[in-house]
Amino acid sequence: MSSTTATFISLFSIEHLLKWEYQPDQRSSSWQGSIDEQRVQINRLIRKKPSLKPGLLDAVNDAYFDAVKIAVKETGISKANLPPENPYTMEQLLDEEFYPEAKD
Repeated sequence: MSSTTATFISLFSIEHLLKWEYQPDQRSSSWQGSIDEQRVQINRLIRKKPSLKPGLLDAVNDAYFDAVKIAVKETGISKANLPPENPYTMEQLLDEEFYPEAKD
């Protein structure tokens, strides 16, 4: 897997976490499964290519703006209601127990 793959996986992880946080009434086990699957893929990527880990945070931050665009299109949430910068740490993105609390 390449750094492009890392960016792609990060994009979908962030998108799903944003939707989880900002659309709590739409949460489902399927949605949670998508988040879990992306985490498995990111962790597998890091295990196979540890040299990508230092650049992963940059890939995540680069992917954030695209993730916002997708989340806005898919949910109808106003972009103004979403954080202007990535609110998730690498630890949170990789933590299988982390699911953001609902935003009011």
